[in-house]
Amino acid sequence: MKNKIFRALVALAAMAVLLASLLITFVVSQDFFNETKKELSQEARYISMGLASGGDDYLNKIAAENTGDVRVTLIDSDGTVLFDNQAEAKTLENHAMRQEVMEAIANGSGEEERFSDTLDQTTYYYAVRLEDGKILRLARTIDSIYKSVMQMTPFMLGIVILVAALASVVARRLTKNLVQPLDDVNLDEPLDNDTYDELAPFLTRIAKQKRQLSKNLAKLRSKQEELTIITNNMNEGMVLLNGHQNVLFINESAAKIFGFDAKDVIGKNILTVDRAQEVQDLLQKVAAAGSGEGLYEKDQRFYQLSGSSVNGSGSVILIYDVTEKMAAEQMRREFSANVSHELKTPLQSILGYAEIMKNGLVKDEDKQRFLERIHAEAENMIELIQQIMELSRLDENKSVGDFGDVDLYAMAQNIAARLKYKADKRGITLDIAGSNAVVCGVQSVLSEVVYNLVDNAIKYNKDNGSVSVKVTDGADEVTVSVSDTGIGIGAADRERVFERFYRADKSHNKETGGTGLGLSIVKHGVLYHKGRVDLESELGKGTTITIVLPKKKQ
Repeated sequence: MKNKIFRALVALAAMAVLLASLLITFVVSQDFFNETKKELSQEARYISMGLASGGDDYLNKIAAENTGDVRVTLIDSDGTVLFDNQAEAKTLENHAMRQEVMEAIANGSGEEERFSDTLDQTTYYYAVRLEDGKILRLARTIDSIYKSVMQMTPFMLGIVILVAALASVVARRLTKNLVQPLDDVNLDEPLDNDTYDELAPFLTRIAKQKRQLSKNLAKLRSKQEELTIITNNMNEGMVLLNGHQNVLFINESAAKIFGFDAKDVIGKNILTVDRAQEVQDLLQKVAAAGSGEGLYEKDQRFYQLSGSSVNGSGSVILIYDVTEKMAAEQMRREFSANVSHELKTPLQSILGYAEIMKNGLVKDEDKQRFLERIHAEAENMIELIQQIMELSRLDENKSVGDFGDVDLYAMAQNIAARLKYKADKRGITLDIAGSNAVVCGVQSVLSEVVYNLVDNAIKYNKDNGSVSVKVTDGADEVTVSVSDTGIGIGAADRERVFERFYRADKSHNKETGGTGLGLSIVKHGVLYHKGRVDLESELGKGTTITIVLPKKKQ
């Protein structure tokens, strides 16, 4: 800024001096020109007086002297040149049609400025009419006028240079004095400065913009804090990389997945954070196509990697934990296979019995037994399909009935009465203990849950064993425990008995039967009511399954 002001001041001074010099030169040249006119007019008067008194002798005297740069010409009234002190009069053409001559004849005097072929220069002519009718014309070249002016040029240039030098010194000091108050401006407190009044609007605007900037900065910090809180509380991992694949940001979830502290990896290359081939392949896809996906396994968990380019100067990687999703997909595949197997078995039995009967290979006394077997297999299929549909509704959290008050103690007594015949066939005693306990639930679902628990306790019990059902009414929860003295469940099977179609090895026999969906329905039915299931078992000694249900609808 200082240099700009300095150069502007020096240039302004130089231009002012130069312009002034040009104006002075113009004025002086005009003055010289006017002075020349005046001199020629006076000289013409003197010469005319000399001619009147001296005649041709005076002309000869002028010709002999040939002094100065004035050309003297005497012209007859018809335009014939009678005398010229700088040319041979006889050689000159008739001057009757010259402008200055015609004006002199008409008005007594005349003047004109034009190029002279005789002198080969631009010339100023002045003519007067004498008393005898002749014309006296005096001429002086313009160059002679300008020569006098040009003699002043060196002095004027010297003055310009001197003034420019003085102007540079003054401009430097003036620039310093002008800029010093600007250098001393306190931009932290714009309104507290004592400086030029012209700067007041500027400083006021700075103060206003500073306040606005502070507000925007506060909002930006707030947004950044919100973004940090959000990203750090995301279950998904997020990594932001620059064009060199260095980590610009990583949230807590991603840092936890990679096994690093988030602060320790900022600025490092992503390949130093994790050298997995899946990560490298993803980055290559993003660089080539702008986006990409991949599957990443670490610590026996599976993660979906999704990457995309950000404005061509970086990339972002999102990491999703898909372990449960893959497990669910695996479960669905197993479920489909199990359903196919479970349905295929009774269908094959029905088809086999029907084909035997169709071919007339069954005796009349055995037909009833075959029909009963077909009926039993069909009932098993219907039961399996109903249980699968029930599980499907519970899985999708669809409405399976209206919620209402359900007395679990009365329900347990009713179910025990329904299964008493089945228990008596094997000498198993049923005992229902507790008191009335009402929960808010779906009657059909809870009935299915308790029925399956008691039915399993009978089915997998020992002959002449016992089944105990205990209903406990609490302040906020109701507990139902079903204990048996059966075969028990091994430690390896306890985690899986609630899976669909899963049956412990000892129950894989034709005598116990079952679809393998009973405990799965129990688990999903309890979860549907926001409850929980606990299992305690020991091989050869029996099993206790406890369900806990909230009394109010959750």
